[in-house]
Amino acid sequence: MEIIKSLLKSQNRKGVILISFLTLVLLLPIIFLLGRIFEFNNENFFYLWDNLLIDYSKNTFYLVIITAIFSLLFAVFPAWLISTSSFYGRKFYDIVLYLPLAIPSYIMAFTYSDILSYTGPMQTFLRNNYPQISNFFNKDYLQIEVLGIIMALSLFPYIYTVSRVSFSLLGSNYIDVAKNLGLSSFQTFYKIILPLSRPAIFSGLFLVLMEVLNEYGAVKYFGINTFTTGIFRAWFSMNDVNTATQLSIILLIVVFAVFFIERFLNSKYRYNYKINNNIQNLVKSGFYKTITSNIICGIPFVFGFLFPLIFILNNAISTYQKIDISNLFLLSKNTVLVALLTAISVIIFAFFVEFIRKISKGKAYGYINQLISLGYALPGAVIAMGLILLFTKINSLFIGISLIGSLFVLIYAYVIRFMAVGKSPISSSFDRHPETYDQTAKNLGAGTFKLFQKLHLPINKFALMVAFILTFIDVMKELPITLILRPFNFDTLATQTYEYAIEEMIPRSSVYSLLIIMIGSILLILLKKIISREFYVSGSK
Repeated sequence: MEIIKSLLKSQNRKGVILISFLTLVLLLPIIFLLGRIFEFNNENFFYLWDNLLIDYSKNTFYLVIITAIFSLLFAVFPAWLISTSSFYGRKFYDIVLYLPLAIPSYIMAFTYSDILSYTGPMQTFLRNNYPQISNFFNKDYLQIEVLGIIMALSLFPYIYTVSRVSFSLLGSNYIDVAKNLGLSSFQTFYKIILPLSRPAIFSGLFLVLMEVLNEYGAVKYFGINTFTTGIFRAWFSMNDVNTATQLSIILLIVVFAVFFIERFLNSKYRYNYKINNNIQNLVKSGFYKTITSNIICGIPFVFGFLFPLIFILNNAISTYQKIDISNLFLLSKNTVLVALLTAISVIIFAFFVEFIRKISKGKAYGYINQLISLGYALPGAVIAMGLILLFTKINSLFIGISLIGSLFVLIYAYVIRFMAVGKSPISSSFDRHPETYDQTAKNLGAGTFKLFQKLHLPINKFALMVAFILTFIDVMKELPITLILRPFNFDTLATQTYEYAIEEMIPRSSVYSLLIIMIGSILLILLKKIISREFYVSGSK
């Protein structure tokens, strides 16, 4: 009721109503999926509970915990050192610690499983040179604990990014006060900086958790049963739509719980502090601290990007003669096409929403933002199941209209999943610009279109670029949605990489993996330059 009242009180009712309608379209598959709760088959549910759910729940929870712990370790400490210390290599690490985002978790898992295998380079090297210790490393590395660490190496930049910004925005004031109170560097970090930065760290951790819940390729390859693998197994292997639907609904409820817990924790532990706009006084590091800082920052970079990149590059060079160039070009074209269409759709929708919010000033936008954010919290398999059920129903009502397996449904799913990714930087950009901009423009006779064209579009152009790049990268890496909803004979670099890897042809998959990494790395470096130009981050110079 409060949402409706807010909508009616808005200055631009038509725009708000249109946004509400578009938001409803985005959430329609999820609403349709939730509607199936009332169609639960008790017999199927009890079968799931007795035979699958406990195993799925235990493995999923355990994997989430391991990945979260190591992601925090790989992210928070390097972010703190780079934000507060001046040491040799600092500027280098501040750039390259974003690059592991270019390597999807499933590619990281495929690569390390090959590296650590009995016939892989590590164990082969040890057998040939250090046979006395080689037996110690002769183990089965396809374990959930190993996978958790591997996934953390791919996902920690989500936490690193927000931690880096949060630590920098605190400036030097709080650190100076802590020193005057006699606190050590560790006490300052633990008692003051971490509590103040907790909401930002929570938001990054939330993204990591959602990515773990969404992961399919890595857990499938490692033979670990999670909710996502269960949905795929029920749908593809057993052709059991009901079981797949029920698993999707259960996972959806879990995601909702995590989503609201994250919002609650962020509101509970949010501290009001003054952002320091002055450059933080970086502490000059001595010899031993420089070595320590390089080790702490170097471990996530070397193992999260450099090492797998070298291995993939070596495999790609050794197998490039076997690659069908025409097929490689087709897969690249398909990947760029879906990423491009999705990114354009996302930034148009997001910019329109934020523009209407800016000129309407309705409280309803807070609720709309929350609803839109749900999309990224939902695993790809859940979104895909919701769309399959939705368009199956549409097809039954309108005979002859079948959109399942079309490019439209695939893009639709991408937009639902990644709308929050593109909207976040655009929303932040709009919030940074004062209301006086709009008021001045209106006083000069600018109408709604002029405000859009002459004011908000130019001043938010960097945010649009950031949103485009982030969405493009995420779509390019996405696997579960693509596997379920892609049109017939429509493959991408991600699906081809997965199909070769699952057939134990990892060297053949390396060329496709390498293309994903190269495109992602170039875009991430460009993203870093755009952010450095548009946003002033203390201590980045």
